Amino acid sequence: MKTPAKKQEQTLGVAPEGKGPSCGKQVEEDTTIKLFLENLFGGLREDLASLRHEIATKAEELKREVVELEQRVDTVERNHDVQVVELDHHRQELLTLQDSNRELQFRLEDLKNRSRHSNICIRGVSAQATPGSLEDFVILFQHIAPAIKDQEMIIDLPHRAGHPSRAPGQAQDILTCLHYYKQKEQILAEVRDLNAINFEGHKIYLYQHLSLLTLQPRRALQPITSLLQEKGISYK
Repeated sequence: MKTPAKKQEQTLGVAPEGKGPSCGKQVEEDTTIKLFLENLFGGLREDLASLRHEIATKAEELKREVVELEQRVDTVERNHDVQVVELDHHRQELLTLQDSNRELQFRLEDLKNRSRHSNICIRGVSAQATPGSLEDFVILFQHIAPAIKDQEMIIDLPHRAGHPSRAPGQAQDILTCLHYYKQKEQILAEVRDLNAINFEGHKIYLYQHLSLLTLQPRRALQPITSLLQEKGISYK
């Protein structure tokens, strides 16, 4: 009686593990997932390899550009050093030329002043007056320095200055040249401390005939020299 019961238990018992229908389905799903993951990782590996190749290529390009940039910077620095040397050389040449130019101007002004050393500049003569009469200037100079003898008062033909007058509406200065430098200095010495000379109803001013570049520093110092003159302080 017990033996049939055992057979029935074997007939109605649970199937052994891995042998049922659900087990086959699980294996199929695992296989699908495995293939998916293999494909996924395969694609990732390809993408990673492509990315590595692209990064390596870009790195090589960047390296070449850096090398080229270093070469360019080196070239620029060398050129800059050369330019600095040339600039210093040009600066020295410019300073030398400036010194030479100043020396040349000084010599030129000295020659101009030497050529005018016997000239007297007369200011205040009206524009209607003609500077052609020597007798008027002889009388003027004898009025200023009566000690000069007649035979020593030799004057070249006076003429109006070529440059325009400093003051608007004022007549141009008249230039006269005395043959003897001593007499010219004597006349200017007589009027040096005078503001103006009243001669035949006119205010006449006498000046030494100097070049423009010589006069410019003197004009710049005129306020100071005028103050010194007012205070009675001598200067040179």
